[in-house]
Amino acid sequence: MQNKGLVYAIAGLLHDIGKFGQRADVKLDESKYISPETKKLSGSICRTSQSGYPTHQHVLWTSQFIENHSQKFQNAGLLGENGINSMINLAAYHHKPASPEQAIITLADHWSSGLDRNTDKYLEPNPDYGKDKFKSVPLLSVFEKLSTDVNKNGLDTNWGYNLQKYGRGENIFPVPALEINNKEKYKSLWKEFENEFKNLPDGNTENFLYSLFHLLKIYTWYIPASTMDYPDNSLFEHLKTTGAFANCLSVYRDINPDAFDSVSGNRLAVKNGHFPVILFCGDISGIQSFIYNISNKSAMKGLKGRSFYVQLLAETLSAEILKLTGLSIINQVYAAGGKFYLLLPNTLEVISILEQYKKDLQLNLWEQHKGKLAVNMAWIPFTMHQVKENKFLSIQTAEEPDTYRDVGELWALLAKKTSDEKKKKFNHVIIENFNELFYASGIGGDIQVCAVSGDEISDKEKGVLKPEDVEQGLNAQSELIVSKNVKEQIELGKSLYNASYLTELMPGKDRGFNVGQQTQWAITQDTHNHSILKWINLDWEGDINLTPEKFTAHEDAGLGFRMYGGIRMATNNYEKRPKTLEELCIRDDQQHSTEDESNSDKLGILRLDVDNLGNLFMNGFKRVSNNGTETNAASFSSLATLSALFEQYFGGYLNTIRNNEKYEGNINIIYSGGDDVFAVGRWDKLTDFAIECRTKFREFVCGREDISISGGLAIVRPKFPIAKASDLAGELEEKAKNYEFKIDNAVLKKNAITLFGIELNWEREIPFVETCKNDLVAWIFYKKWISKGLLMKMFSYYQSYCENKEEWKWQSAYTISRLIKLAKDEDQIECLKTISKLLITGNYKNQYQPIRFDAFIAACRWAELEIKNLKS
Repeated sequence: MQNKGLVYAIAGLLHDIGKFGQRADVKLDESKYISPETKKLSGSICRTSQSGYPTHQHVLWTSQFIENHSQKFQNAGLLGENGINSMINLAAYHHKPASPEQAIITLADHWSSGLDRNTDKYLEPNPDYGKDKFKSVPLLSVFEKLSTDVNKNGLDTNWGYNLQKYGRGENIFPVPALEINNKEKYKSLWKEFENEFKNLPDGNTENFLYSLFHLLKIYTWYIPASTMDYPDNSLFEHLKTTGAFANCLSVYRDINPDAFDSVSGNRLAVKNGHFPVILFCGDISGIQSFIYNISNKSAMKGLKGRSFYVQLLAETLSAEILKLTGLSIINQVYAAGGKFYLLLPNTLEVISILEQYKKDLQLNLWEQHKGKLAVNMAWIPFTMHQVKENKFLSIQTAEEPDTYRDVGELWALLAKKTSDEKKKKFNHVIIENFNELFYASGIGGDIQVCAVSGDEISDKEKGVLKPEDVEQGLNAQSELIVSKNVKEQIELGKSLYNASYLTELMPGKDRGFNVGQQTQWAITQDTHNHSILKWINLDWEGDINLTPEKFTAHEDAGLGFRMYGGIRMATNNYEKRPKTLEELCIRDDQQHSTEDESNSDKLGILRLDVDNLGNLFMNGFKRVSNNGTETNAASFSSLATLSALFEQYFGGYLNTIRNNEKYEGNINIIYSGGDDVFAVGRWDKLTDFAIECRTKFREFVCGREDISISGGLAIVRPKFPIAKASDLAGELEEKAKNYEFKIDNAVLKKNAITLFGIELNWEREIPFVETCKNDLVAWIFYKKWISKGLLMKMFSYYQSYCENKEEWKWQSAYTISRLIKLAKDEDQIECLKTISKLLITGNYKNQYQPIRFDAFIAACRWAELEIKNLKS
């Protein structure tokens, strides 16, 4: 039963692989790739136009690809039964099904795309596209037409991506679609894909699917799923969600054979009252308090280890649930940022497995973390129907079958249901461990406590940190007693310093670290190991190397890769280890000195995340047609495409920024993925890093200012408690999220950063603050036109301003007027007049206006700190 469901999964996953092959080939009648036997199938598997011409010819390339590699699918146990319902026919007949089983793939295809067809937007064609337009059309950015509160219909221009392998470098940014012609790129990419496919391990069904999944992601992510319609959905995301739906529908149909009606053209429709698929969500709560509840002793390794553990926890739980329910990674819609979404068949067996897993996991996490981490799980059974004249499929849930929803609303409903689970996240602990939860625990008195977390530890739970892993100063000498969990997390953080691969170990291996219920992982650079279930490439630049060089692991091991924000860490080159928090702050001219704290600058803690993310998923695909009718064109494949893009930027591209020579010695990304980032480093470098992250994000979302990020940057002493500093950065981020910048009778919400305690709009205020800061540094430190004392006066005036005392205006005017009278240099006078004009009118060099006094003070504080460094 398990393999049968997986046969449908891979048939769905490969149903449109022919689009890739067809675009890499010549015309059908000239093709040498398509055999004469397969060409004869065109009348059976291709649709026909009114003139009798075969259309949707890509299915012939799908059929030929599977036929060419049938032995590999046979080895993996995925070729299925012989005859009409073999895996090759399930995939190839999806446009013209000849049996109910083939029609499952057709239905899955429609559910994945949501019948997202023929929107009011159109692609402006490149005149060089020619007759083979479908080979030339690029994947367009999903960001260009997202609806926001500010812009309901997105951009009028088209932004697209060059055809390429999946990556995280500069090529991931969209460019004007008219500049792109992908026609000549398919051939070489298809050849590479087929060559790598031949080398995939095929001795284990699960690991073969895992490897194929990642290979397809590398080669098909930048291919448009459709060129007949608006081409803004990734082919890979469409293949993935089609495979997931095909698996779920086939399993449900086997148990409920009467749940489907046969409609025209041998197609299937789900009968009323049946809800064959579950959308499942797992959401880890307590992440921030878990990661940041740590002392500065071994802080860097501890932070990295804890943050990576949480990221891996979501992926591991996802994989464990899929394995228990007989599914594969194909059914994982999304896993990042401490959340994971799955598509599961709605059967009593699956529900029973989920309920038991939920209970066991809650007790397991309580045992390990005593309530510091919990996983909230919820799910919604649903079905999809086409209602009346609506061209988009509507969703009905088992809980409210009379209400029709779109995919975005289903996502929001599940988010609320999952959030409600937080109210009962310890319900099984109450039953099993009532006294431990509600009565005083621990011994108290003279008992050993963990030096990092402060928790009581018994002899059985005790671990010892070696001096080299202790960051209680730049020259730690003594060992520390810590809990076993903390020691494991610190060792994990340490291992990430030289990480190349994340490996899942075979059961029973007493090494690595445990995550979830039954999964053991290790971080390694070693490819010579035969006890590995999966190899996952972590540290890659440019093209992803799915198979490690000199790979000698077990031939059945699964091969994959993952985005990991922060894979590289700032290094103490003399001791070949990650830098401590204090060492991150050492100034450029003092890199050889680690003894004197006066050689250190201040520490910055940065937190950033996407604004209004929930609204983008729920309402971002709403369209207002020419007649004023509003529809939601969201589909599972479009939401998966949007999720993948956010993960690519935060989990992938931010590494490219951080690894720049300007930042690599002074900044560490503790966590970056999903839609947010947490980083630490020398305050001035981190400030520049934050600005660059936002600048590149704006480029990533097609230049849109209404799809934004906000954040907070706290600046503290290097020895300031890191847990408190992270809380402070979070408070500053929240201030930015609540900021409203008023201009021209408009209010610009969020899209800001709190810097030096002052909220600043990215677009309107940060450019001024940066420019003014540079001017002040030049005027004070280099040209000596004004003194640093003027900055001190401005700070005192700002205090009066914050207390709503109006006298600051005439006092500042008097001060600058007096300085102008005393000035002897025309340039000096012009400099003072510039400041005076700014204070009186809010105009700076006739370029930036209106400028708030707050923004000027932020520039002053920035200049003060920079000048202090220059004088040191």
